[in-house]
Amino acid sequence: MARAYEMGSRTAAMQRTRESILDAAEELFEPAWYDEVTLADVARRADVSQQTIVNHFGSKTELYLAGLAERFVPRVLALRAAAQPGDVGSVVDAVLNDYEHTGDGTIRTLALAGRMPELAGIAEGGRAAHAAFVEQNLGPLVPERRGLGRVQRLRLLAVALDVRTWHQLRREHGLGIRDTRAHLVTMVEALLAG
Repeated sequence: MARAYEMGSRTAAMQRTRESILDAAEELFEPAWYDEVTLADVARRADVSQQTIVNHFGSKTELYLAGLAERFVPRVLALRAAAQPGDVGSVVDAVLNDYEHTGDGTIRTLALAGRMPELAGIAEGGRAAHAAFVEQNLGPLVPERRGLGRVQRLRLLAVALDVRTWHQLRREHGLGIRDTRAHLVTMVEALLAG
């Protein structure tokens, strides 16, 4: 019985260490570029050795990918869960809330995907998830009309609500959240109206 308790304690300690490493990585990677953060930085923040990080994750890239999969993606899904299918305002609000929390990091990840093949799959998965979100939440409002087809209209809606559109409005043009929301709603409603 003591052996089982010892193994359970060891497993729990390993899980706590892993979570501590992920916490540290998230704190460091969120405001910075991938190449600005070293394993030594993460080790210091987590109060572990670099070898401990390697033992748990294998490499800096694997740590980064684990952080995206286990922390970043669930946060995005939670933020977007507030969207009400068919309600343009709530869909725009959910996307805007997501980007206000994760947009800058997403822009950095997309920029890195062109230089890091291991991130290409993450970027593609994000695009597919965004397209599915748009179809699920705005698809019922897309009219079947001649001219611009349903697929093209959904694609344009995904572009209108893309993180790069948010980035251009918020960061490049310096619009506030209220004006950014108004621009996004205008684009979405225009596309839905045909």
